[in-house]
Amino acid sequence: MEPVEPVFKILDEYIDKFNNAPFSQTGIFKNPRDKEHYETIFMYSFRKYRAAVYHYNHVSKFLKDHEEFAQTTSSRDIGKDGAYTVNLSYTADHYAFELSAFLESLKSSIDFLASSCSFHLPGIKCRSISTLMKLVKDEDKRGPIFDEVRENLEWLEGLRTYRHHFVHYRMNSTSCGYERQVINGVQKIIIYPVIIPESPPPYIPDTRENRAVEKSPFLKYSGGYIKIKNDNGGDNSLLKFYPPPGYVAIEDFMELYLNLYEKFFTELIHALSDLDFKNSPLSK
Repeated sequence: MEPVEPVFKILDEYIDKFNNAPFSQTGIFKNPRDKEHYETIFMYSFRKYRAAVYHYNHVSKFLKDHEEFAQTTSSRDIGKDGAYTVNLSYTADHYAFELSAFLESLKSSIDFLASSCSFHLPGIKCRSISTLMKLVKDEDKRGPIFDEVRENLEWLEGLRTYRHHFVHYRMNSTSCGYERQVINGVQKIIIYPVIIPESPPPYIPDTRENRAVEKSPFLKYSGGYIKIKNDNGGDNSLLKFYPPPGYVAIEDFMELYLNLYEKFFTELIHALSDLDFKNSPLSK
């Protein structure tokens, strides 16, 4: 997933437009420094977004490397008789590290976007999206900026809450692994997905005793689909399991929020462009 260029294109077009915006004591740009600050905040937001994509791409690479590892280590000759199963699972906290950095980067990018909106909202200073999220719960607050935030409120709250718990109150471990099943010369390689809770992660004691006796909830899987591998006469198949209820594959979680962010970014830029560098109405 490489969505950076389309987002940059939208931002670049907007910057070209505000280059020609006039200075005015009644507009949002009183002097050249105002324009400089405005552009800088948008670039900060864009760079934080790029950081989120960077962490997502790292996770994608880790997953690809793991799948290749599972297939490579399972490629030895298969006997025509007998049956056996080999399991391998292990803690893989580098996924959790990338998720933590992803959540921080995306939330920071959104906060910078909110800060840029302050230029259009006289008397309202936004250091984070939280300010706008609180304001839009007042139904009297209307206008292009408030309407965009209100439309995206559900996922913005979800991201903020997840990030708050995962970064500040939890450091949940992540695991990955695979299973190799051989029955009468037919091999199946089952890739365990790296999964995380869909909602803010629960408290799990991280003690020596708990690690010794408790099986990680991140290794519970259900369902699945099969992709046939034809490099060995059709005898091999690759089976991937879906996460159980309440969990989601880490790459799906990250991609979902990137897509929601890109939609929000695009719609907010269009809303700001329609304001033509004037103040937004604060109510109907």
